[in-house]
Amino acid sequence: MRQFVNALYRPSIRQKRARTGMLFVVPCALVVLLMMIVPVVRTVSFAFSKVTLPSFDTEFTGLENFRKILAMEEFPAVIRNTFIWVAGSVILRVSLGFLAAMVMDGQGKGIKMARLLALLPWTVPSIVSANSWRWILQGDFGVLNMVLREMGLGSLAKLWLGTAATALPTVLVTYAWAGFPFVMMMILAGLQGISTEMYESSAIDGASKIQQFFYITLPSLKSVIKMVIALEIVSAINAFDLLYVLTGGGPGTSSEILGLLIYRLGFSRFDFAGASAASTLLIGTALVCFLFYAPTQFRKKREE
Repeated sequence: MRQFVNALYRPSIRQKRARTGMLFVVPCALVVLLMMIVPVVRTVSFAFSKVTLPSFDTEFTGLENFRKILAMEEFPAVIRNTFIWVAGSVILRVSLGFLAAMVMDGQGKGIKMARLLALLPWTVPSIVSANSWRWILQGDFGVLNMVLREMGLGSLAKLWLGTAATALPTVLVTYAWAGFPFVMMMILAGLQGISTEMYESSAIDGASKIQQFFYITLPSLKSVIKMVIALEIVSAINAFDLLYVLTGGGPGTSSEILGLLIYRLGFSRFDFAGASAASTLLIGTALVCFLFYAPTQFRKKREE
């Protein structure tokens, strides 16, 4: 009892520092929470209501907004595009990032310069990157088609962003180019955290490079890969700017994903209730991804 009283009224230096740190952190944390929670609560309330403009008065309508969204003619195509977009972007980004990390796992000057160059796509602002790619992929005078024609491969030149069959795959490639350096750095950090003694011991026992990869490298990177996949899924679900600048969801709805549908409903049709219903579906999907990711982190902490 006396120790508890002393700890309460006579805090140690460590406890004083912790309390001082909390005093600095709490106000900022409250502001961040308010900025996160209030918009989400407002969006969910709109999703179950009829919203009257410009006063934003609400009237509870239950699941009516969700029924309207699900009954939209283009909604199945949007959901299909969203699944293709998420799956394609995760596969491309993680694959490219993993390969780049394996190549750049070293300490030489050349390797360090290569890492710096590989990071450049990630440092370019997304709007700048999107406009640059739109210039490269332009049908008549774009750099890509001009190069193909100069090489005698004019038959391969296409309206990359103006054809339904190529619009979404083309934007997927540009999205993967812009984001793979993040995956590369995450995987690279995991690779450099693996003890070299494990590789040396396995080499003494006669293990080949392929066996070391499958029995040492991959198992050691398991938690990092899971984390990266979860983050990339959430990032792809929330993607908007690159698609909006390059195709705007077109031609037609061939490259429209859920994020673009939300924008169109809210800021083209001013249907804030419908946009909120679609946003709530998006939030639910992101939460599912978090529920996939969180248990792996808790399990890792328990093991440590």
